Amino acid sequence: MRELFLTASVKDADFSMTCAILQGLTWMTARQTVHRILFFQGQPQPRSIKNSRAFQQSRFLPFWKELSNQLARSSYVLQVAYELSLDKDFGKGSVMDFNALPGTLRWTDLPDPLRDTPVTSRKKIEIPDQPALLLAMSDNGLQYKNEMIQESYSFVRENIEFVFSRYYYLPDSPGRPVSTLPAFTDLRPVDPAQKWVLNVKLNVLDDNQPDKVRKASEELIGVKAELEKIFDFKILDRRIFDTRIAPPPVIPGRG
Repeated sequence: MRELFLTASVKDADFSMTCAILQGLTWMTARQTVHRILFFQGQPQPRSIKNSRAFQQSRFLPFWKELSNQLARSSYVLQVAYELSLDKDFGKGSVMDFNALPGTLRWTDLPDPLRDTPVTSRKKIEIPDQPALLLAMSDNGLQYKNEMIQESYSFVRENIEFVFSRYYYLPDSPGRPVSTLPAFTDLRPVDPAQKWVLNVKLNVLDDNQPDKVRKASEELIGVKAELEKIFDFKILDRRIFDTRIAPPPVIPGRG
């Protein structure tokens, strides 16, 4: 799969207004999601995935094989994401059994080389609904580094997704995920200014067809023109999205 997206930042004070604009544009109310994201760093030398217990019976076996091929050529940081409930999972003192819960394994490649366009294009693999992902990481020598909370609000118009995201630090817990989650209101945003990042996304399932990728890019440029008086979509250095390097450092949250 190839993911193409535009990127803009939105001040927290403008967030409600911009959500209202996108609600009118898409004729839908935003869907809020909160994910707990664990970062795992690959081994120093690239190595394909060995037959892990996590995916032996997976219906997504072709995705696992494709991911294995990617990891054989370069070492990457992988994300393991779990969707959370604001009411049930924060500040309750409960401990998550990661290997019993289904999670999503995320991998993204270094984006294509820079061009004079605000559209970022990169190869992506997401493997959803997978149990025992921490076992899979351990079986393959991927090392837990840190974790964050991701809060998102998404809108959809036809095949285009508009996603506001903001990240929060969790209290430092060297070597393993924090045992229990603090109250959501005690979390510290990664960005001190508390800005939101807006991504306007399109996915091309068959990334071996350049015509489809080009058409998706042109469609996003059309969205940029449609919204340019509201959002400033930047041309970004692809190194910002380089997952071949270490995950971001963790700063302890309040409480």
